[in-house]
Amino acid sequence: LKLIKLRWRLFYWTLIGKIKKLHTPFAIERDLNDKKKVLIFFPMNESAFKLSQYTFRKLGQKKINDYMFITKEEYRQKFQINVGKVLLINDAKSENMLSDEKLILNKLKDIEYDIIIDLNDEFHLGIGRLISQLPAKLKVGFAHKYSDRFYNLQLDFSKSEVLEKGFKQVDALLIS
Repeated sequence: LKLIKLRWRLFYWTLIGKIKKLHTPFAIERDLNDKKKVLIFFPMNESAFKLSQYTFRKLGQKKINDYMFITKEEYRQKFQINVGKVLLINDAKSENMLSDEKLILNKLKDIEYDIIIDLNDEFHLGIGRLISQLPAKLKVGFAHKYSDRFYNLQLDFSKSEVLEKGFKQVDALLIS
């Protein structure tokens, strides 16, 4: 029943334009030094959040100029990255839209990010919907059943089943 509800929401939101389709082709450039704006959605799951904090602890040493991080409000005290700006969100169930989606869109609507990264290893419809409405050349996320709708670069760690490897792939993308 949950799967049917999820598929219906995806269909309905796509139909009314609340989830936009990816139309932009991209090429991964060898040098990301010219990239200036990166938006990163940190995981909603606490254990994945802690692992992501460890993996991205040296993010401030990268050559990218402008970071924006989105994380759950309850993780604010645990957030250890000291560069960029942090936007806090209230958690929503993974099959619903985010309760503060309009507020986030109002804050981010005039910014075009070069890269948007979703570090949630499990599908979160609210974050996917939000990402689909934000302009970016490159949208990165983990491969799952619906990821073709939201990301033009998908990371698949299903063979290794080690989330840290997926995070390290994203980190390598940022420093390549």
